[in-house]
Amino acid sequence: MSGIFNKVLFWFQAKNKHGVHSPFIYEFLDRAVYTKALKQGVSRQRLLRAARVHFNPKRIWWVSNLPGNSGIRGNLEVDSTLQGPPFDLLVFDKPSHEVGEILSDPGQWHNDSIVYLGNLRGSASTYALWEQISLHPSVRVVVESYREGLLFFRKEQAKQHFKIRT
Repeated sequence: MSGIFNKVLFWFQAKNKHGVHSPFIYEFLDRAVYTKALKQGVSRQRLLRAARVHFNPKRIWWVSNLPGNSGIRGNLEVDSTLQGPPFDLLVFDKPSHEVGEILSDPGQWHNDSIVYLGNLRGSASTYALWEQISLHPSVRVVVESYREGLLFFRKEQAKQHFKIRT
């Protein structure tokens, strides 16, 4: 029962693109997350697919066994000169202590890097870890849907946390 209550509560707290006051995030939602092509797909990895399409990352670090990732990875053109840090996109199947270690090592990421975390609400401890990770001092912008989240390091932006409906 608490799972249903938490989902309904999140839905009431979350916004769509019109409730977002950041031009950077509004553009991302408008041009990637809420496009017709992505809305028809699997909602569990919508933020990941949108980030791949909109930001076109070149250096991607996959620390994930997410189901369906082979389809997302299949479109990845690997350039052997772009292997290694700093990464443009770091993909984790769920929040873990390893994410915190990566965030504390600025050599692994740069100002425009994105961290994707799936399965945010897999358990109460997983969500608590997500909340802790999203408060990391290096993280400037957080985009959270019910199942997944993105972290941005953009120093030029004020610290913001957006809960969105997908």
